[in-house]
Order: sequence, then structure tokens, then C-alpha cells
Amino acid sequence: MAEKMTYAQKFLNDLLEARTLKIWCDEKEVPYLICYKIANGTTVPTYSAICQLLPYIPVTDWFYYEDEEIPFKRKTLKEWDPNTISSFVRRHKHDYLEIGKKYGTTETYARNLFVNDRAKPTINIIRAAALDGVDPAEFFTAGDTTDDGKFYPDRGDIVSLSGKTILVLTKEKQNRLTHSLTGVTLVNGEPDLLSLATVTYVRNIPELLEKASDDLLDSVLKEVKALFR
Repeated sequence: MAEKMTYAQKFLNDLLEARTLKIWCDEKEVPYLICYKIANGTTVPTYSAICQLLPYIPVTDWFYYEDEEIPFKRKTLKEWDPNTISSFVRRHKHDYLEIGKKYGTTETYARNLFVNDRAKPTINIIRAAALDGVDPAEFFTAGDTTDDGKFYPDRGDIVSLSGKTILVLTKEKQNRLTHSLTGVTLVNGEPDLLSLATVTYVRNIPELLEKASDDLLDSVLKEVKALFR
């Protein structure tokens, strides 16, 4: 058993020690085995597990230890689909590098979480955000749904699309409106100016690989402009 427990783990552990955890899980129709392993400290709660238990355990309780004061309103939420883009993730598509550094994640994880929709929030990043003043509920609610939460490439992004690595030259607003991008293919990291083209995409969404250096972007833009003189 862990020496220190979060409020949520302590709640489940108390049920376990009282021999009522199985009854509680059956009543709530939540998986007993997962709750049992969280209660006795043999597994770390996953994002999906917390999503399923939101109606029964206050969301804040997963991210604060018993000896810590919770600065947010303790409240239960509706069950959340872990595959849905949350408010916090939705807001940080473009400053993901800064957010990743701020909360101690790798660049790859931050990119896959905030941009490519290939990762889920972890206990560590939600706790780091909570300690920085972000209500954990923002990871389990939709927020501004007028923002579709999708990634649209911006000038200077290097993306993978249809098997090609492309340096994007057009700005996000245009790309968003047209569902297309104009750029040049990178071959072994070097731009192929003859590949300059506009690519339209619908289902095959570009995957962000990294940001181009300012020197590379400036060089390519100058060479492209020279082609039309």
C-alpha cells in the first residue's frame, strides 16, 4: 500500500477495507477489478478509468493527496468519453510545445496529445496543470465546442500527409477554410522546390511532425518567391 493516497484512492481503499467495494461497484456498474487495483495501490488510475468513475467520485479527488487542500469545487461530473477532445486539450493545439515544457512532458507526448490525437492525458500532466491553477474538470469537459478541436497546419509546420513530409507555407486560417495546404516536400530534410504544390485533404488529416526552424522557413519562402519573379 502506498504511504500517501489521493482522496479518490482513499475513498476506494476505505470501501475495500470495509469489504463493501464489490457491492459499491456492482451498484454503480463500474469495473470491480480496476477499482480494486486502484484501491490497493497496485495500479495507477488511467484517464479512461477516471472518466468512467466521474459520476461517483469528485474529479478533483484523483489529483490531490489527503494532506493537500483542494482549491477547486469538489464535484462529480457526467461520465466522459475518453476519446472526446477535452476543453484543455482543445485550447492548446498551437502552444503545445510551451505547455509540454511547462508541465514536464516530452515533446513527442505533447504533440500526440494536443495535436495528433494519439495520446490521452495522464495523471501527471493533469496534476501538474491543477497545481498551476487549472481546474481538473477542464480535462473531462468539452469547453468551447465552436472550436472543432482539429489540427490545421500553420506556416512553418512540418507535417506528414499521404506518405510525404511537407513543409507548410500557407497560414492556418487559409488552411482551415480550404481544407488544403501549400508547401514543399522535404527529402532527407532538404526542401524540394520543384515539389511546390497545394494539397487538399478531407479524411487524411496531416500529422504534425515538428516545427521548422526560422532559418529553413525563411530560406524556402525566399526561394519560392523568386520562382514567380
